[in-house]
Amino acid sequence: MYKIDHFWVLLLLMFSSFLACKDTFVTSDKNKTNLMSYGIPYSISAPDDVSITKIGSGSLADVSVKNQSGYDIQIFMGDAFTNDLTKLKQQKKESISANPFFVKIVEEYKNGFLYEKTTDDGKRTYDFVMVKILGDKEINFQCGNSKEFSEQEVKLMVKSVL
Repeated sequence: MYKIDHFWVLLLLMFSSFLACKDTFVTSDKNKTNLMSYGIPYSISAPDDVSITKIGSGSLADVSVKNQSGYDIQIFMGDAFTNDLTKLKQQKKESISANPFFVKIVEEYKNGFLYEKTTDDGKRTYDFVMVKILGDKEINFQCGNSKEFSEQEVKLMVKSVL
């Protein structure tokens, strides 16, 4: 009847093996912290030991994700007034840079930036702003207010949101 070439049999076996163990090759979302049960349809790569608190209710979701090791992210979600991410990011930059304690933008990302600021006594601290637009909602991420953050701590928090 049909003559099957050994090459095709081998290729079929390799492809089947690949599908059987695809989890080995695909990045898993197992380590992601899903915020949906707190009213925010997004997942972040938070440390395992975080506590999550939802503050208030209504049209603005306010969620705090933090641990005792310096990880502290505040997340706000409300109605989006624009779906233009570039425009929204620029508005955030203008608002932050108008603050007298703002020093400079340290690093920029497609949907946000990390910036340096000073305290009343002149100490350098860092914060970030990241914005996601999902449908008609705007999600804003920033440092929480539990302490003053180092640049390295903020970079780790930014990485967990990206």
